[in-house]
Amino acid sequence: MRRRPTVPVVLVVAAILTGLAVAAGLTLAPREVRVPIAVGTPAEVSGARVVARADQVSRSAGRAAEASRGRVAAVSGLVAPAAPPYRLEEAGAPLRRLPKVSVRSAAGLVDAVESGATAVTGQASGAPFTFDIGTLNVQGSQHRANGTGRAAMHATTILGRGVDLVGLQEVQDDQLAVLQGRLPGWTIWPGQALGNQGVRLQIGWRNDLFTLVDSGSITTTFDHQQRPIPYVLLRDLATGGEFWVIDVHNSPRDQEADRDSATAAEIALVQRLRASGHPVLLMGDTNEHTEFGCRVAAATGMVGSNGATPSSCVGAGPVKIDKIMGVGGVSFSGHVVDYGAPVRSATDHAFIHATVTISPLG
Repeated sequence: MRRRPTVPVVLVVAAILTGLAVAAGLTLAPREVRVPIAVGTPAEVSGARVVARADQVSRSAGRAAEASRGRVAAVSGLVAPAAPPYRLEEAGAPLRRLPKVSVRSAAGLVDAVESGATAVTGQASGAPFTFDIGTLNVQGSQHRANGTGRAAMHATTILGRGVDLVGLQEVQDDQLAVLQGRLPGWTIWPGQALGNQGVRLQIGWRNDLFTLVDSGSITTTFDHQQRPIPYVLLRDLATGGEFWVIDVHNSPRDQEADRDSATAAEIALVQRLRASGHPVLLMGDTNEHTEFGCRVAAATGMVGSNGATPSSCVGAGPVKIDKIMGVGGVSFSGHVVDYGAPVRSATDHAFIHATVTISPLG
């Protein structure tokens, strides 16, 4: 007969089994794993200006340098946008004013104001001021497909190159709407104020730098049609300095007589506006490589952004039909004939841009 184990033996066996079970439980139980939890999303930086010019000499270069040194890095979570493939070489130009950078975070839209971002105050109206200017024939929708898509590219170009003031030619209604929608914080004049033909030529500027004081137009013949040539008087908000801006587009191809007539009217306009005592800037598609610049320079004393002067009126090459000129304490630097992306995909013209310094009492 088999004997049952005594109670002490049973207790010993039970204790051993319990111990093994506890040991096994401790060994097999999953360890706690701490996983980092990402809170929110990377902040978006909007309003930052990317300078696309190779030999930039404007305050945009200083602005880009300040940003690279982390002026707005104090705002937690900022992620700088990727810069387009353009080379920036600083020339040591003085930094005069910086924009307000809008920062979008999980908490909403806030303004990170950089040091020196506010407009310079306490300066006389004759103080010099510097900004970036450009002229661009957008190639109208009637001339090439995807007019609105190309207008969106042009808005990207204007913002990406850091231009503050631009003259546009061949604009059509559908393209105007896109440009107005994609250039927030800009005024584009005349819009539709000068009728259907007046839409073709537009002058755009940044509202945080300039304000409109006066405006007007003259009429010239363009491609057998009467077309308004718009002009505006702008005031620099930082210094109070005022200057005129004219946007032109003269007849193409073999219409020499109409080009000559328009050039004469534009010369008369420059002379009349200059008589007001304010500097004058003229830009646009002249449809002439040398004749327009030489005639205007000789009659008005205007200089070109490409180094053209009344005594040497052609300037440095490549010489294009798209011109930027000025008179009345006006000097240029950093002239660029820009075919970089997306310009070449959006128009059959170059984007001409440069830095201009205006000394109103000059």
